[in-house]
Amino acid sequence: MGLTRGAPAALIAALAGHFHPVVLMVADWPDQVVRLHSGVGDLTWGGNVYSGTSITRDGKLISLLRPDLPAEEGGLATGDASVRVAGPLDAIRAEKGVALRNRSFTVYFGATTERAGTTLVSDPVEIFAGYFAGRSFSFSGGAEAFLHDMILQLGIGPAARARASITHGYEDQIAAYPGDTAGRQVQNALKRARNPSVWPAA
Repeated sequence: MGLTRGAPAALIAALAGHFHPVVLMVADWPDQVVRLHSGVGDLTWGGNVYSGTSITRDGKLISLLRPDLPAEEGGLATGDASVRVAGPLDAIRAEKGVALRNRSFTVYFGATTERAGTTLVSDPVEIFAGYFAGRSFSFSGGAEAFLHDMILQLGIGPAARARASITHGYEDQIAAYPGDTAGRQVQNALKRARNPSVWPAA
């Protein structure tokens, strides 16, 4: 089974050589739709502004938001996905009570014209679409730094073993048709056929 997705010709051409990748993320946060990208500064695409989630320190680009997405492959079971958010301790703790479960989260991949740039070479392509499924917090400290992250678990569909069933019983029948005893008679007949009563010998 081959999984393919379309991509603009300009993006394919950019990927053929040395390119500058960028990841765009759209999160349905409770108070507003949050649009972010993995670079620095504001990036505009589709009439919307995406805020950068990276900082430059000592000439190095440091990302404050890191998505971990499953590989694209065929199969019944879904892979694990998450996004790790780093920030000030007060800001991370303030988000503990925010209700996120089942809110949508979408990720796009593209390329910019320069390193840490804000100009796309073409429209990006969607590489992940799911929802927030859970949340945990990571706090660790050392002699020089104190780290605090929020890890958001992502879901992309029902579990591989999820199933549904429909049952119509006698109670459902008489609720729709009061006084109808046909359902009860059929149920009792099936029980007698499969597990007949056996009375002890007199």
